[in-house]
Amino acid sequence: MQKKLAILELARHREPALLVSGQTVSQFGDGVALVALTLLVLDTTHSASKLAWFAAARMTPLVAFLLVGGVIVDRFSRRLLLLISDVMRALLTAVLVIFIGFGILRFWELLAFGVLFGIFDAVFMPAITALTPEIVPEELLPAMNAVRPLSNNLMGNMIGPAVGGVIAAASTTWAIGVDCATFVVSATALFAMKPTPAPARTHGTSMLHEIREGVRYVRDTRWLWTTLAAVAAVNAFVFTPMGVLIPFFLRHDLHASKLIVGYTFAVFGFSGAVGALVASNLKTPRRRVRIMWVYWTIGTFAALVIGVATNFWEVMIFPVIASPMMLLGNVIWESMMQTEVPRDLLGRASSVDWFVSLGLSPVGLAIAGVLANYWSVRTYFVVMSLLCGLPGLWILMSRRINLIDEVRLSG
Repeated sequence: MQKKLAILELARHREPALLVSGQTVSQFGDGVALVALTLLVLDTTHSASKLAWFAAARMTPLVAFLLVGGVIVDRFSRRLLLLISDVMRALLTAVLVIFIGFGILRFWELLAFGVLFGIFDAVFMPAITALTPEIVPEELLPAMNAVRPLSNNLMGNMIGPAVGGVIAAASTTWAIGVDCATFVVSATALFAMKPTPAPARTHGTSMLHEIREGVRYVRDTRWLWTTLAAVAAVNAFVFTPMGVLIPFFLRHDLHASKLIVGYTFAVFGFSGAVGALVASNLKTPRRRVRIMWVYWTIGTFAALVIGVATNFWEVMIFPVIASPMMLLGNVIWESMMQTEVPRDLLGRASSVDWFVSLGLSPVGLAIAGVLANYWSVRTYFVVMSLLCGLPGLWILMSRRINLIDEVRLSG
């Protein structure tokens, strides 16, 4: 038994403590901005379809530039890239505040803002994964990989949106200004960290060659590509559509109030935070792939409850089970990548991870809308949770995919 909680042990290390502190403040700002930007787009355009366009404007460049972002992350100091990303996003939000303040903001400028934000997100996401093993001892990697989603669930999904709603009701400008200030705080924390060197790499190679090298590594690593293929399906056809279909199901099938819809999302954030707190003090399991897929498969099959739900509290069983299960699996996954993937390839492997995991989601959302309308929301979740759960069962039973842990245990 550990003498101290791993999450408390992590706080004793200066660099991780600075990174987590800055990111926690930034995620609070993200939660505030989630509400403020939604209201801003609606107030500017008075159109639900244009709100969807704004969301797509941020998601599309994020997915499109992830592979390029991975190459950049493997060429330069990961800390420096995070710092640049936060500074640039602070400047973008500052410009947005100025435009709103002078009353000159137009919809195309909001789209440009979303595109630029997506590009910097495409660098930030693989960079923070690649920086983590450089500043965190290996035995504390699971704790670090749990603390980030813990703060995201508490600040980004619960406290931030709640505060954002209050501030935005008084002034959207002030709400987005708060988001700008949190980027400054996060950048300051990154600046206070010790500089980290650029990864060792072969000079003279093209960016395209390095992208291919990262893709080839993932393709040739069985536990990586099989997991990514299965996760892409689960994200695209179960968890991404959930954000649209669950509110629709609650409102139109169960005739629940808007307040109940809000409670459901709050439950998702709260249960995820509980899962992160538990995961932060769990040791890496001996059979990582199997335990990871036990968690993820339980989370996927939790969607079956929608097929029999007749009350809102039964619908909430889905997020109560799925959110912590998915997070527990994610902690093992990130820790595996950070220990098994060579450091000079980690940025590119992480970008491939994000690219594949998110790449099918826009298509899955469109398909979900059509199928749910044709079948019903109940039937959709029953069919898709069963179909998307099958790859996880196959991975659980596959000796070849689990060979990485067999070799590790025998060694």
